[in-house]
Amino acid sequence: MKNNVIVICVYAIGISLLSDKAIGQSAGSNGSASFGNNYHLGFERPEAWGLKYFASTTLLSGLQPPEPTEGRRVWSVTVGFEMGWLPTLDAGQTRIGFNGRAPQDLNKSPILVRPVVRVSLPWKLTAIVAAPPPFRAFGVTPHLLALGLERPLWQRNHWTLNWRGYGQVGSVKGAFSCPGSVLAFAPGSAGNPTSCMGESADVASLRYLGSEFQVAYRIPKMERLVPHVSVGGNFIDGAIQLRAPVVRGLDETREWTRGGTFSMTAGASYLLTKQTAFTVDTFYSPLWVTRNATAGRTNDGLFNVRAMLSYSFR
Repeated sequence: MKNNVIVICVYAIGISLLSDKAIGQSAGSNGSASFGNNYHLGFERPEAWGLKYFASTTLLSGLQPPEPTEGRRVWSVTVGFEMGWLPTLDAGQTRIGFNGRAPQDLNKSPILVRPVVRVSLPWKLTAIVAAPPPFRAFGVTPHLLALGLERPLWQRNHWTLNWRGYGQVGSVKGAFSCPGSVLAFAPGSAGNPTSCMGESADVASLRYLGSEFQVAYRIPKMERLVPHVSVGGNFIDGAIQLRAPVVRGLDETREWTRGGTFSMTAGASYLLTKQTAFTVDTFYSPLWVTRNATAGRTNDGLFNVRAMLSYSFR
């Protein structure tokens, strides 16, 4: 009886050890071992800076087309084509992996292009839907959907104060941690510091909620021209899910962060015709980051230019 108890205990310990090993390391889709944990990042870590930087490039802010001179109509639809410039990051800015020690391939697409649809609703409300085409271009595949709701809060003479609330769900897929350019170098070398064995299929989630106030002024005797400025606050919920084949196996580490940012825009819209408008905005959002343990806290914000051509069906 005593021997049976010993055998049972040894068997149970063995099963427990095997289970623990299976939890920490499982087989990948190609038969290689996979590993990874779920890490929360401080909002000023380099990895978190990359997530909030690219979430900020997609903020549904500014780019307010002017109302036609004859006024708005309920259920009218405005279709716009938005294009935003994505600045090229330098070597220091792309070094965000492993708390600022490893470079990532972040300079993929130079522009953000997405159609924007606006629908005028009762009670002076306007619904906004924006999404980039879900096709692979410049090495990335976006699956993003931004929604907004806005209305004028105050209108007097040529002045208008607008409010807008907005949010976004979705992600962008690409080879950020293990791009094809590093595979020509030996794993662990200066050209391949993360020991990549193949291209990664990483997924960056770029979710946010935000709200902004905008002041617009229709210039007397030039009513087709409408300058505007806006300020907004945003809550960004970002994450990066790695799927990187490295020497150890398939790295499936997940890192996530959450925090608030501030943004502002300034620009102008011009009515080309009664139904067609062109809008140009400059955008800025200060983004704080601590690049490494010895570096101080710095502001490495996003500044870019955005434009939209819109047409209203009335």
